[in-house]
Amino acid sequence: MPEMKSSQEIPPKKPSAYILSLFNPLRIIRAVSFHRKQKKYCKVSHDQELRFYSEMLSNDMLHYGYFENPDIEPDRLSFHDVEAAQINYAEKLISHIPDKPLAVLDIGCGIGGIANLIIKKGFTVDVLSPNINQLNYVKNKYPVSSAYNVRFEDFHADKKYGVLLNAESFQYIDMKKGFAKADEIIAPEGRWVICDYFSISPVNEKKNQKRFEEFEKLAAEHGWKIIYQEDITLNVLPTLKFANMYVTRIVTPLLFYLESKLLIKLAWLHHLTNDIREKLSLKMNREFSKLHSGTFIKEKKYMILVLARQ
Repeated sequence: MPEMKSSQEIPPKKPSAYILSLFNPLRIIRAVSFHRKQKKYCKVSHDQELRFYSEMLSNDMLHYGYFENPDIEPDRLSFHDVEAAQINYAEKLISHIPDKPLAVLDIGCGIGGIANLIIKKGFTVDVLSPNINQLNYVKNKYPVSSAYNVRFEDFHADKKYGVLLNAESFQYIDMKKGFAKADEIIAPEGRWVICDYFSISPVNEKKNQKRFEEFEKLAAEHGWKIIYQEDITLNVLPTLKFANMYVTRIVTPLLFYLESKLLIKLAWLHHLTNDIREKLSLKMNREFSKLHSGTFIKEKKYMILVLARQ
């Protein structure tokens, strides 16, 4: 009986075999079908960003955090420090919630970290998010009163809220429609707590950028008064610097290493995927540029705002 060859003795496939398999008509049809299903799957029932953040950070918070010392160097920080800063951020917002029996509406609740802290303070909390994955995560993990899978502008309530809370979610709301909706659902002595950034650069090409001057104008037109405001731009920068440090020291070198390995081991595949890799590189560079603290402070002002009805 002939001796069987070990896996180490089996010769690798020639590059030509890989190339031919890529152009196999049946394989192409299957790939197109998989792409269509996967595209729908990603949009409707899965959220990679949610999974990434929930596994990386343990407190279920998706915001910049608040550092008492804005000058701390990023290489002095740890994930524990970032999580502590996120708790500080949440506590600052909760301190503006008046001790009243009416429910709090957490608008754009993320994955429930802030809602959980509010509940622990003894408040009743409803959560709202257009992201069904985030909403299901929150409902399954935290004792929220009600959960609504809808955009704030399209939300309808059969009750009045004592507090509306936007923690880094106001930027996604149409301001005119947002103020109109807030007018509908807020109790006469209610509060609207907003913590988010506003554009301070010249008219931005991005339509979703909010300018603080326009916000103040709309607030006055709708009978709201800003009773508290705090600029915390500098206090959120350490998180950006920390993330940028990891990208610079770990992510970018790792990507360069993997690309070099691909060039050495499978030069033909490196050549064939050149256009795809260039597009991915441009997209990543655009995303990573958002982590640059200098650009952030030049273009944005991060505010805590508390509004009350006049």
